[in-house]
Amino acid sequence: MQRLLAAAVFGLLVWTAAVPVTAQDQPESRPHPRDYLILCADNFADVAWQWALWRGNHGRYAAVHKLSDIRADRPPTLEEIREFVRKQAGGEKIRENFQLLLLGDCPVEGTESYDPRVEIPWFLTPQLDSNPAPARRERVPTDNFLADLVEDPDRKPDIAVGRVPARTVEQAELALNKIKAYETAQAGEWMRNLTFFAGEGRFGAMIDTMLENLFMQFAERTISQHYNVRMTYANIRSSYAYAPSRLSAKVIEEANAGALLLTYMGHGLRDRLDDMYVQVEGEKLRYPILTGDDVRGFNIPEGRLPVMLIVACETGRMDHAEQCLAERILFTERAPIAVLASSRDSHPYANTLLQKAFISEITENRVATLGEAMIRAKRELVEAKDPDRKELDRMAMMIVPKAERDELNRSHISMYNLCGDPGLRLRHPSLRAEPELADKSVAAGREFTVTVRVPASALADSEDGRPPSLKWKLSVELQTRRTTIAGQLKPVTAADLASPDAAKRKAAEDALAANHAVSNNKRVGAFSHTFQGFKQSMGKEELVTKLVFQCKTDNSLAPGDYILKVFALDEKGAACGFHSVEFTLKEAPGKE
Repeated sequence: MQRLLAAAVFGLLVWTAAVPVTAQDQPESRPHPRDYLILCADNFADVAWQWALWRGNHGRYAAVHKLSDIRADRPPTLEEIREFVRKQAGGEKIRENFQLLLLGDCPVEGTESYDPRVEIPWFLTPQLDSNPAPARRERVPTDNFLADLVEDPDRKPDIAVGRVPARTVEQAELALNKIKAYETAQAGEWMRNLTFFAGEGRFGAMIDTMLENLFMQFAERTISQHYNVRMTYANIRSSYAYAPSRLSAKVIEEANAGALLLTYMGHGLRDRLDDMYVQVEGEKLRYPILTGDDVRGFNIPEGRLPVMLIVACETGRMDHAEQCLAERILFTERAPIAVLASSRDSHPYANTLLQKAFISEITENRVATLGEAMIRAKRELVEAKDPDRKELDRMAMMIVPKAERDELNRSHISMYNLCGDPGLRLRHPSLRAEPELADKSVAAGREFTVTVRVPASALADSEDGRPPSLKWKLSVELQTRRTTIAGQLKPVTAADLASPDAAKRKAAEDALAANHAVSNNKRVGAFSHTFQGFKQSMGKEELVTKLVFQCKTDNSLAPGDYILKVFALDEKGAACGFHSVEFTLKEAPGKE
């Protein structure tokens, strides 16, 4: 038990025939081999063709096959499916960045056969999950069997595989329409928002506080300051706690604001996340964080749908007779665009490594597709290329022996499956908006320059090859570091939250809500700015155009160390850019 409790510290640290889409369906002829395969249950061939055309129109050379293309006389076995996929992916030499979308549901766990009209089987590994009670451990089912085409002891994926577990044509069409909405959504602030929420570890006040502190250190050290991070923690002792009776609604509200990533860390079940607990005189009051029914509350507008990572147990149990949480989210119209989740009970140590790698691939490396982020994160579990890995493993060596850690990592490659399209084109900024400072400190009242590098594609429609300044919006502001809480927090007690007096309960919940707002507000001031003109220079391959803005600091801002954040957006919402630098605001000259 002590080893399990200590390991929890790591939980927050962080497609009729083999015919490709033809050249006439694409913007241009692409002679390279197909790199995107849709393998569908037989009922979904029409939707699969629509899907392949969408991918083909955006640069992929896609192919569609039905299960009956593999075997017409009977449902193909998993081994036959894998051999078919292997040949499609290049045979002896697997093509780089080849991706596989499975369009069809998993068979229900425990069944020995499957229905090829609506189902595609997934592999039941000999690996066991991480249930703390050995007698209750289950074998881990996975789609990684179809990703591991070149067998090796570590079961590293060779291709990215994702599944849209549809049972009806309507579900498959809904998932495709969400992808179209996401990939064509206007650029905006949502592309730099990272939204986190977490359940209480319930390992005691000291360990739970340590968990929160470790997460904030992870957010400070690992996630680029270019991004805005928001946090909600289901623990009333935390400054990031929220009113218990309104917590689930708050989680939905935060998601509905739009984000690049929506991440949950904590305990979970097949059809829901954990509860928030308020303990008063031996009585434990429970408030849901997010249930399956709550999913109906997602109403994220205009395609600003986050990718969701659920670092918890069982929420990706796609072989259950009823929909798991990941499936309910995928098949809700204005809910997150895809979910990476665990098929069985997961472990804090491997969860930490996977979470850290997945977020880093999206925010730091800015990989082009969701499948790339997932496959790289899974490989990191066994390759250990992260510079922080040695430190993490040193911390873990007294808690989880190396042999056990290695097996945990291999099992989590299998355990985490993508409920969504691996070919999803992730939304990243297309502009570079960078502050130009003579040094990293500016005196109050002094000016500095912000430039926005504009790609040639953004200038194609302008008459003189230069965009009018009024078509660009810019914001420049100062923020504190993520570990800093600038405002005053109000004291709140569990007794008040559980008081029979409705007015006292409301006051306590309002105080928690106010504390949550203060803790998440890192903005301390903004800078005025004026458009100065254009700079053009010849780069290595093309003419580089920069918009130049002059900014002036505000004398009323307190001197100190801050994060200077810049966000640029074109008027049509076709492109945006954001950046940040460490920034010291000095005392104004002559001011005592």
